[in-house]
Amino acid sequence: MVAITKEAGAFAANRPRHDNVNLLDLPRTWMKRYSLRQKLANMDAHMLRDIGWSFYDAKREAAKPFWKA
Repeated sequence: MVAITKEAGAFAANRPRHDNVNLLDLPRTWMKRYSLRQKLANMDAHMLRDIGWSFYDAKREAAKPFWKA
């Protein structure tokens, strides 16, 4: 299970160095981001408060496309 917190950096893009590029890293990052955003979208205000997110911040983050950090 993945903890969803603002400090976790789950939505930050990890920029790989060009000499160590793995072609599977980008789709994995996208799938992880998509999954976390779907979980945020399904949380109610009480659950969001428990993890330190406001309702509006969570909805804004959940509305982003998976390819945007």
